[in-house]
Amino acid sequence: MGSVSALPPTETHERAGVSQRQHILDTALALMSQRGVDGTSMRDLASAAGLNVASLYHYFASKRELLVAVLQERGFIDDLAASTGPAAITRDDFDGLADMLDDILRSMLEVEDFIRLMLGEVMRGEETAHTVGVELFDATQTALERWLEESEPGVCKGPGAPAVARVLRAFIIGLFFEHVAGVMDASTGDARAAFRARAAEAAAVLRSSF
Repeated sequence: MGSVSALPPTETHERAGVSQRQHILDTALALMSQRGVDGTSMRDLASAAGLNVASLYHYFASKRELLVAVLQERGFIDDLAASTGPAAITRDDFDGLADMLDDILRSMLEVEDFIRLMLGEVMRGEETAHTVGVELFDATQTALERWLEESEPGVCKGPGAPAVARVLRAFIIGLFFEHVAGVMDASTGDARAAFRARAAEAAAVLRSSF
């Protein structure tokens, strides 16, 4: 495995405007990207961040807490414990269903490195990543249901918001897998444009079905 060199001491990066907490999160993402979640111990992370283990635990009590913090820092979630799901899902932020789906997909693109890491760890059965992944899926389901009930009740007639939310969640994940595999935007290489087009298609299909 490659090694990650310890970053400068606290005083150095704080003078540069980087907080100790941010320093730990940046180091954690770099280390986990190389070694995986399971292969990165809190002791490894402390060493790479130029800290002792006790100092690291002062900021993050567990690896699970650290993973959640990375997701929050990347702007993908607000608070898993509150089940708010992706931070962007609020009633007033979007013009409609296609706009909301497009925003989620683009937010995933912005944290693609971390999502790829999480997907790989979950598929390998890494327990901490799996636990966080389940919580994130549940939070996303809750947020989608809430948004649909408030903003697009018309597409929920018949099957109900939970069923439509599950379909949308599967659509989002499946589309991201297509992007990762290089088959969704193979002709143009423009993932953002492809996401916008597919989001519009999904919204049109749902609206025409109910």
